[in-house]
Amino acid sequence: MEVVTFETNDGKTRYYLADDSAVPIQPVLNYLRFEDNRGLARNTLRLHCIQMKHFFTFLEQKELEYTQATVDNLAEFIAWLKWPKIYEKVIPMQLEPAVRAQTINSNVDTVLGFYNYLLLHEEYENQLSQKLVKFVRSPQKNYRAFLNGIADKKREKRYLLHLPVPQQKIKTVAKEDVNTLIKATNNIRDYFLLYLLFETGMRIGEALSLWLEDFDISAGTITIHDRGEMENLSEIKTVSSPRKLDCTQDLLEVFTEYVCFFHTEGIKTNHVFIKMMGRNAGKAMDYTDVDNLFRKLRKKTGIYITPHMFRHTSLSLLNSAGWEPELLRIRAGHKNIYTTLNTYVHPSDDEVSEAFKKVSENLRMPGKEASE
Repeated sequence: MEVVTFETNDGKTRYYLADDSAVPIQPVLNYLRFEDNRGLARNTLRLHCIQMKHFFTFLEQKELEYTQATVDNLAEFIAWLKWPKIYEKVIPMQLEPAVRAQTINSNVDTVLGFYNYLLLHEEYENQLSQKLVKFVRSPQKNYRAFLNGIADKKREKRYLLHLPVPQQKIKTVAKEDVNTLIKATNNIRDYFLLYLLFETGMRIGEALSLWLEDFDISAGTITIHDRGEMENLSEIKTVSSPRKLDCTQDLLEVFTEYVCFFHTEGIKTNHVFIKMMGRNAGKAMDYTDVDNLFRKLRKKTGIYITPHMFRHTSLSLLNSAGWEPELLRIRAGHKNIYTTLNTYVHPSDDEVSEAFKKVSENLRMPGKEASE
């Protein structure tokens, strides 16, 4: 079972799942084409192809056809994702699941989406996806909405096989470590990239999608445009990603210096970030180049860092500075305000400790002070 990368007639990079004989698995190919026509992002299509590989590998080990899968088989698939070697004769001791609950739920969602797609075709009769969905009324709110008691309460879709997801804190980096990382760069391009990610909180795909004309030095803004899939495979993640970001004059000065130094007459691309060496010098920088850069920075500084940690750090600092959630949502390019609230609008451990210290006197037991 293998995920195969290919190029379409119109030059787009796409993926399909092939069996051990290198033959495309037709139902998965049809499903991915359906999702592509719906407008899903390239990275999402790649992720779904990988997740379908997991599911069909599981079916292969169980000696099942995809049309024979039952609710019990999907529950077994979840156990298989937790411990992939569960069906081997010798099972190594493993106290923790191999993957997180969020990842397992994502795999299940993709598989159910696949069966939902099959359900649209009359020749497929196994309504597996429908059997695993239930609708529940929204939790009771502390306030009563208009027409409460007259209009029906909104019903929410729940998947029966979803695992509970523990609350996890986002990974950020200390500001002094940001300074160390930026100083550890070897050239102004990498310096500018890290500075940009830290100040703006934009996604790495958005940074790689920037063109020179997206920077307005007089207005002090950077505009993120949706230009579709680009030559370096960068693309905008959501419909809310296109936006205008205010930035400091310091950042724009670094941008100007970088452009003057590297964007000479011989450069043929409008992409801001370009490759600097090798036979592809002058072409748009891609995700592999970014991965290599951050791998070198981790090794050089001993600081664990990813591009997305700069985003988390930047937006968390704005939240700590008192930004309203709606302003954070626009700055982050989130479609849903609840994504912003659940990710960034929460107190840190230090803030909780400081708040406790302010009221700790109110919690002291009577007579305790006298006994001291």
